[in-house]
Amino acid sequence: MRQGILAVVTVLMVVRPSAQTPLPPPTQALDLTAADVQTMIKAYPGGNAEIKSIDAGKHVVDFWLEQRKAGLTTPAGTGGIAHAEITEIYYIVQGKATLVTGGRLIEPKLNENLPKTEFPGGGKFPTPTYGGRFEGGRSRTVGPGDVIVVPPGTVHQWASVDPGQTLAYFIARIDPEHKQAAGVLNAALRGK
Repeated sequence: MRQGILAVVTVLMVVRPSAQTPLPPPTQALDLTAADVQTMIKAYPGGNAEIKSIDAGKHVVDFWLEQRKAGLTTPAGTGGIAHAEITEIYYIVQGKATLVTGGRLIEPKLNENLPKTEFPGGGKFPTPTYGGRFEGGRSRTVGPGDVIVVPPGTVHQWASVDPGQTLAYFIARIDPEHKQAAGVLNAALRGK
């Protein structure tokens, strides 16, 4: 009996499907250098632009430059937004600002114009985005070198930007729905 059980266990261990995930096919890495970021800041002074993107298998990774004017202030509890599907990772390049994240939107309104908007450099932003008044959240000052991860559904708002210097930050948008275009390269970086 014991030998029978041992034989069955041995057979099951040999024929069971592997729990390891196979390695995906080879692809290229996508680089965004400090020089690329500075080129984009010069090419789009004070503006927002898609930089470059890659199909990373189960998601698209899309790099953007975003900037906010020095001295910007937004009244508390207004102008909050939340993206339904993407995670955003911010890397602050220059300037200091107060960022609010978390809380909840009060009567969220879908921004129907955002997917139709073409940003400088040809970028589009088709992910469903909601906005409006919000309550709660955590406020903190951010500056060069800081990294912030904003998961889907997280309310976020730039409450203020310090006077004297534009806030410039790079965003890596992780899109599991493949709505962001892959293979983008901003014209300001072509030929580099």
